[in-house]
Amino acid sequence: MRYPALALLLLLGPVRAICQVNTGCPWLNVATASGVLKSSESGPMATLAEGSSAACSFDYHDATASRVLKITVEEEKDSGQAMRAYKARCGAGATPLRAIGNEACAAEIKGPAYGEEVIGRVRDQIFTITVTTSAQHDPFMPREALGEKARNIAEQVAGALF
Repeated sequence: MRYPALALLLLLGPVRAICQVNTGCPWLNVATASGVLKSSESGPMATLAEGSSAACSFDYHDATASRVLKITVEEEKDSGQAMRAYKARCGAGATPLRAIGNEACAAEIKGPAYGEEVIGRVRDQIFTITVTTSAQHDPFMPREALGEKARNIAEQVAGALF
């Protein structure tokens, strides 16, 4: 073969394109976000509305409700002290969530959107996971499901941050 380098480039060229499909959110892909937000297996996929190294937001809309999954990560010099300020959002009687980063807690969201927020810390990084729905009585996302979905995503993000 006269041009082995060219042959190698042609063979390996498509690999780079395949490996870079999930751009925008370093902690979660669109398929996983869709699994969290969708009300049926056959519905459309969630869309990545915003993606950066500091925040990702996935949106999903169906006939019942609009649902949003948002992930934020911030690096803090004194993450222990910063976490104490964040934990105030969880409330005084909040139960700590075990096995999610160095520490984590959950907060209920009420208002124009209903949902659950998990706030956690991994080393010097504070992260928040927010799962909300526009419907107060969303049949796909009852109160218990919102909390479970937020905690599951928090486990994945905390694992990625370690």
